[in-house]
Amino acid sequence: MQHFEFYTARHIEDALTFLSEKGERCKVIAGGTDLIPALRKEDIHPDFVLNVLELRSLNGITELNHSIRIGSTVTFTEMVESDILSHFFPSLVQAAASVGSPQIRNRGTIGGNIANASPAADVLPAILALDGELELESKKLGTRRLPLSEAIVAPYRAQFRQDEILTGIFIKKLESGTRSAFTKLGRRNAMARARMNLSVILRLNNEEVVEELKIVPGAVMPVAKRMERAEKMLIGKKPETSVVEATATAIVEEIVERTGVRWSTEYKVPVMKSLSKRILGELLT
Repeated sequence: MQHFEFYTARHIEDALTFLSEKGERCKVIAGGTDLIPALRKEDIHPDFVLNVLELRSLNGITELNHSIRIGSTVTFTEMVESDILSHFFPSLVQAAASVGSPQIRNRGTIGGNIANASPAADVLPAILALDGELELESKKLGTRRLPLSEAIVAPYRAQFRQDEILTGIFIKKLESGTRSAFTKLGRRNAMARARMNLSVILRLNNEEVVEELKIVPGAVMPVAKRMERAEKMLIGKKPETSVVEATATAIVEEIVERTGVRWSTEYKVPVMKSLSKRILGELLT
């Protein structure tokens, strides 16, 4: 049985002061769906656990002029039920709806999904495809913005300073006509941990030429990244069947280049190629 001090902050300033004082001896908890299992397994041994779930400034989904702010303690269920997210980012809602069981979705938070930096995360790749930015606060340096694309440096390792709290996620509104989708393959329907997922953002111009394309596979690489080489195969072209086929092939080739050949490659390559062709086809029709 572990022994640590559990502290519930009532104001963001209070939380930042506590974290600044305790430093690396402290872990931050919100929903606890990742931290509590790690504590039970004794994978980590903090002296302090800082609870930020009661902080109002970390909750809520707000529409701004050009972007949407999602508080870091917003749960997956709240994301699924949000009219704002359903209207502006349906792929993000699809990703949130795919997370675990209803109990996990009711408790787990978007901030925890990002901060945990699991290679199998569902929501993280969807936010990456949407060019999300993280809002981080510390007592010493105040508030800063960090693109999600720069935040995850290794599996289970986010590029946050020791005294920083993830307070929100900002996502710019998509241009008119932009289409988005998320799909996931898990081991089973209930409480499925992703074996692979795929987030795609796509926009055609008036001539039916692909003008914007962002492709982010998840759970197939140590760190989720955009498939920029595959994206370039479609951008500026009309989405003919042969081009879509070549793009799907480029996606799996880029994944293998980054991960090397593993025991699961033989299975994952054809499945990811099939998922890529399917989701691109759906967005292009």
